[in-house]
Amino acid sequence: MKIQTKIALIFTMLTSGIIVALSIFIYTFGSESVSNSFYHRLEVRSDIIGHAALQESKSTTSIYYDIKERHLGDLPFEQHHIIKNGEVDKAKKLKEQLPMPPSFYDNIVRKEPARFFKNDTSYVGLNISQGGKTIIILSSAVDLYGLEEIENLKKLLTVGFFISMFFVFTFGKLFSTQVFNPIRRIVSNVKGISAHNLHQRLEVAGSKDEIDDLTHTFNDMLNRLEITFEIQNNFVSNASHEFKTPLTVISGEAQLGLSLDGIPEAAKTSFEVIYHEAGKLEHLANSMLKLAQTGFDGTKEQWSSIRVDELVLSVKEAVDKIIPDNRVEINFDHLPDDEAKLTINGNQTLLTAALSNIVLNSCKYSDNKPVNIIISADEKHSIVEIVDVGIGIPDREIAQIYVPFFRASNTERYKGYGIGLPLANNIIKKHNGTIAVNSQVGTGTSFKIFLPFSQARL
Repeated sequence: MKIQTKIALIFTMLTSGIIVALSIFIYTFGSESVSNSFYHRLEVRSDIIGHAALQESKSTTSIYYDIKERHLGDLPFEQHHIIKNGEVDKAKKLKEQLPMPPSFYDNIVRKEPARFFKNDTSYVGLNISQGGKTIIILSSAVDLYGLEEIENLKKLLTVGFFISMFFVFTFGKLFSTQVFNPIRRIVSNVKGISAHNLHQRLEVAGSKDEIDDLTHTFNDMLNRLEITFEIQNNFVSNASHEFKTPLTVISGEAQLGLSLDGIPEAAKTSFEVIYHEAGKLEHLANSMLKLAQTGFDGTKEQWSSIRVDELVLSVKEAVDKIIPDNRVEINFDHLPDDEAKLTINGNQTLLTAALSNIVLNSCKYSDNKPVNIIISADEKHSIVEIVDVGIGIPDREIAQIYVPFFRASNTERYKGYGIGLPLANNIIKKHNGTIAVNSQVGTGTSFKIFLPFSQARL
């Protein structure tokens, strides 16, 4: 889940909590207000009925009832029960019939407000004294209008909650999107910076906020990386140039020694070894020089369209120069019908070095047995598969073959430095490709290189 979505959800949850709390407060306050108002109206009617019952004159009693009817009216399902002094049986019977708790009657005796609500019915009780007479009146009614108001309030708050949540999440999403626009811009710009264009820098908005600090931090990091790459590039380039001169001299002297007549066989063998080893070292120096020449500066654009079959042929030529008696064969039987699937975007020098390293390893670790190079393609990739019948790689060590200077446990009798496969893997990854390895000890190894063809890269 993206951070901006998380922020929108957190903002929505916090707001919903506030709205729910406010809704509960409004509902509780509204319910209490409606209930107290109805209790008061019922108590007024109960008081009138009670005073009417205390009157001895029927005319006075009728006046009370007339006032009630004219100015107050009856409430829905209004009922009154009058208990006079001495009517113990009637009081017991009403206690059994009515649902009020004992505390309700205790409040009546103490002449305190006695109110009770159950099953939509409101109950009140009054203790009225007049002229030495005391009566207790129990009244009940149903507040149909008030209950409807409370139900409408509940519906209104519920619907309002969901509508407000929709708008809160929508505006929260828009707000978080707006807030994260600078970060998305930084991420997009950083993704566009690679070893080829380390000279590029992020644009500083000048807002003097955390985004501005982050931009400056990235630019400082890019400055340090560019300096480091430049130092490394210069070192490799200079070192390679310095190596080439003495290697050329050594190779020339060895050739001269081999051309002399009458030299002892032991000396001739030594010259051959010197010439052969100097050739390998010169190849390594040339590879390092070519790798350095590709650079990381965006002004040195080295990428172009490359046909995979032509690339493999150049790899074969490079291997022939180092191992003239190699048994590398190229299989063209699986070439795709669509030539576009053979065209990739890449750097010729780097890809030649990468594939050459893998093919040379296959020749070396198979004791120069046949090595097959198969060219094919799938829906998105041009595929180069290099298959040998060599010593293989132990299963537990396959995951480490791309670690610099690592060598498998069964390669002791072969010379090597453990830099060929790591270099090849880095170059393939640089071209957005992958390498799949399938190996079995004593049977051989298959390296399958997947390189996205030009249509897949667009």
